Amino acid sequence: MKRYISDFGRFDRENAYYGDDLGAVTIGEITTFRVWAPFCTGVYLNLYTGGTGNNKIETLVMRRQDRGVWSVELMHTCYGYYYTYTLEYEHREYVETIDIYAKGCGVNGDRGFIPDFSELEPKDWNETPRPVCENAVDAVIYECHVRDFSISENSGVPFEKRGRFEGFTVEGTRYEDIKTCLDHLKELGVTHVQLQPVNDYATVDESKPYAGKYNWGYDPKNYMCLEGYYCSDAEEGEKRILEFRELVTALHKAGIGVILDVVFNHTYFTEDSAFHKTVPYYYHRLNRDGVFSNGSGCGNETASDHAMYRKYMIDALKFWATEYKIDGFRFDLMGLHDIDTVNIIRDELDKIYPPLLMYGEGWTGGESPYPTDRLAYKWNSYSFGRVGLFNDNLRDGIKGSTFELRSTGFVSGSDHAIISVKRGIAANSRYRALQGIADDLCWAFTPAQAINYCEAHDNNTLWDKLSISAADRTPEERRKMDKLAAAIVILSQGVPFIQLGQDFLRSKPKILPEGVERNEFNTFDENSYNAPDETNMVRWEEKKKNYDVFLWYRALIALRRSSPLFRLRTCEELDAHLHFHNNTDIIAFELIGTEECYFVVFNHRREERYVNLPHGRFYKRLGEDGKPEYKRFEGGVHVPPISCAVYKRL
Repeated sequence: MKRYISDFGRFDRENAYYGDDLGAVTIGEITTFRVWAPFCTGVYLNLYTGGTGNNKIETLVMRRQDRGVWSVELMHTCYGYYYTYTLEYEHREYVETIDIYAKGCGVNGDRGFIPDFSELEPKDWNETPRPVCENAVDAVIYECHVRDFSISENSGVPFEKRGRFEGFTVEGTRYEDIKTCLDHLKELGVTHVQLQPVNDYATVDESKPYAGKYNWGYDPKNYMCLEGYYCSDAEEGEKRILEFRELVTALHKAGIGVILDVVFNHTYFTEDSAFHKTVPYYYHRLNRDGVFSNGSGCGNETASDHAMYRKYMIDALKFWATEYKIDGFRFDLMGLHDIDTVNIIRDELDKIYPPLLMYGEGWTGGESPYPTDRLAYKWNSYSFGRVGLFNDNLRDGIKGSTFELRSTGFVSGSDHAIISVKRGIAANSRYRALQGIADDLCWAFTPAQAINYCEAHDNNTLWDKLSISAADRTPEERRKMDKLAAAIVILSQGVPFIQLGQDFLRSKPKILPEGVERNEFNTFDENSYNAPDETNMVRWEEKKKNYDVFLWYRALIALRRSSPLFRLRTCEELDAHLHFHNNTDIIAFELIGTEECYFVVFNHRREERYVNLPHGRFYKRLGEDGKPEYKRFEGGVHVPPISCAVYKRL
């Protein structure tokens, strides 16, 4: 197919369609199919009884309407049917594809499925409310991969539910006397689970559920359909919908919100994607030479600035937020989306449920042809201040550069990182006490815009990074470093984010080919997107082994959630309540409220430090074991090496 569009702005003005009725829509007993395909000379609807195989019912001619929309109306409901479109170009070229607006799909996502959502409601679906999160800073986010969560035989989940949506719904699971899976989430005290992509992705064969294949899911195929690899039977279009809704219900019952990781910045296929087949060269950005641009680093990048892809993103997110009661969205490579689209999405989500969280990566995976001052990069953050951004400045300040394995950070003894960590404690905002200290790195409009973390699915886990960069330290010292890193993330202003298993020293061992010897660079897998379960699965026995670390994380979360002083909402509140002490070789600060006062010390040194307390009497709210010490302290205190101590005024 040749390139059809020379001026996208003009094309959108003349052809963009803004109706809310694309896809298969059933009203009463009538089902109408509509597809936007302005270049076609004919479009045909194919109906099937199954998601694969030779089971076509009929092919119907669709009628062209205004602005490039084709439609056909059936005088009956089509629930349970599967369908595709055959697109005709120039009266001679034909291509069959799934509907990009399909709300369900067959095995491996090649045919759309028409669900009756009213018949796919699990028990208590309508009675279970969304958890309340008044402000993003009240959230504690826990990133999970569906398969990693329960695939281990030590997860306590029944075999047939391991690695699936159902793994989140089983209560009472244990490894020996240790709580796992759903009970673990409740015990830890997180407020939200962020699921790595659960929409239909391309590279795992859903027809072979026990083949042991794996992917993170950043290879999107169908954006409004669920991934069949995570359901009990991918051959049945209803299963993935019902079982995912059961997951949402189970987490909501536990008071935990559900955040989806969405990957709108690229499609796994380019010319073979349903988008390109439907409207060639429209949904992806192109370089000046007409070649697909690759700002994602995955072969292409989508064009959020084009009216119909912007509309598609909005329609998809509204669909997830309403039909699945999703509580937030994390945007992969959000820096590839234009700022106008990001702000419009925030406006639309506010209309549905204002507390919905929205945040993303403020960078790209490569160079984009779109003007950088109009993209949702982190350094343009003031132009979309209601949307959060991952705080890679604090990440690297805590543990050292993510991309330089031997680089050290604050917790591993670097004095150079003190300023970076202090900025992070103030949510990298334009906080008064940090004026003049590299203001260009104080990018957050409000504390809620800073998503603070030191570990995520990308790159090495925190424990693996410390095992490389602090290899000369003892294992016990590295445990202290990990606990100190957790304290910084969870007690800083902003929104704390931790990865599944981080709270018990998760590691991702690299599986090496036979005959390859291990060394410091190939022991751990820092890009395990398609590595086997042996690398990626959470080993629940490690929670038992490192239970003291888990208790520390739990205590930090409980402390954060116990006081609004750790969850300040505005830069003005930071100015009023957060005060750093003049310590040159460690970090100490006060949080002063009308009814309570906390004094927090982060000592990254291998020696204990004597620190002067503020005026008054204090007790130790949080010691090395995560427990309070009900003893009076005043004047000064000795803070142990590589540790965090929190004191509260009596």
